[in-house]
Amino acid sequence: MVATASQEDRHLELWDTTTWEPVGPRDVELGYPVAFSADDNRIAVLSKSLVTVYDINHPENRLSFDPTPKGRSVYRRKAAFQTCNDLVICAQLEDDEISGLLQVWNVKDNSKCTFSLDININRYSDIFLAPDGLTVITGWPVSCYSWNHDTAQFHPFHFADEAHLGGFPGAYSPDGKFFACESPKDYNVRVWDTRTGQLCGMPVEMIGADTTALSPVLNNRSLGDQLIALHDFINETTTVFDVNTGYLYAEFWDSGWGMAFIRDGTKLMSHYPVRIYDIADIVAKHRNATHGHEPVLRVMRDGWVVGLDNELLFWVPLEHRRVLCPPQVVTIWERPPKVDFSNFKKFGTKWAECIDQEWLKELEERGKRVGKLLG
Repeated sequence: MVATASQEDRHLELWDTTTWEPVGPRDVELGYPVAFSADDNRIAVLSKSLVTVYDINHPENRLSFDPTPKGRSVYRRKAAFQTCNDLVICAQLEDDEISGLLQVWNVKDNSKCTFSLDININRYSDIFLAPDGLTVITGWPVSCYSWNHDTAQFHPFHFADEAHLGGFPGAYSPDGKFFACESPKDYNVRVWDTRTGQLCGMPVEMIGADTTALSPVLNNRSLGDQLIALHDFINETTTVFDVNTGYLYAEFWDSGWGMAFIRDGTKLMSHYPVRIYDIADIVAKHRNATHGHEPVLRVMRDGWVVGLDNELLFWVPLEHRRVLCPPQVVTIWERPPKVDFSNFKKFGTKWAECIDQEWLKELEERGKRVGKLLG
């Protein structure tokens, strides 16, 4: 399933990614963030001061509670289910610059806090809570906590080269076993094993990445053992690397914001608008078309759609670029534009150079204004 927020009635919507039909409760008040239970039967929604856990198959079965200490208010909060379906909550308390809390709640039949720890969270740093609820990383400065199954508690935990940890953007793999972030020291992206705290592979040089997505380990796959996707919002470009070797699999145009691999690592999703990419398709097209290690799957360049040899094909007005469907997309939730080539004529070999630059500049400005109105 995938969870989306409706902009019309400000409610949460759940979708089956196989049939793309709506599933589960339809009256869930919009909250942030959202956490799915390990068995995919329940969903936790954070709204205002309340945490509500819904049974997806039986939405009338719901449990709400307020985990905030009496007399305190929350500035930032994250939630994740552990494999036993206990709910982990990590929060920054609003009335203190560095005060935070880390809790574990048993939400099977009723709400009961089984563990609570006061921790330091800088108001201007982020909270990275693993999807499996077993690791918490906060920074800057960095503090790390790991769940101990024997003591049923979170304990301080240290990663190798912690000076490079805790930067933005950061992301866990869907199974929570790996964490990636941009170093605040050299701005390269590194990956750590959250069970051992050791670094994996080589740093990826990608200055200017705005979003990071990390796949689980893809054992017995021809794609490589693990992939990392980095998105540059300014250039509207997504790059996909092999974590262990640093090999660049592909670079392609994407105007979305925010990315995530699905749990088995076979697909990559970006949103605003929602697009879903098949990783095997991306890698196969790259292998068939690339020469050396240069990426060739970039679709957009300054508004021009380009071919495999970077030849200009046609120019797309600004207001249509956001919903343009790149060839690697297997699913798109917005109606993509269509191009009618029935009356297309190509004159000579330098037809793209004949464009009126003043007209183009005026059109770009008009497109930006239209984009803001549509935005």
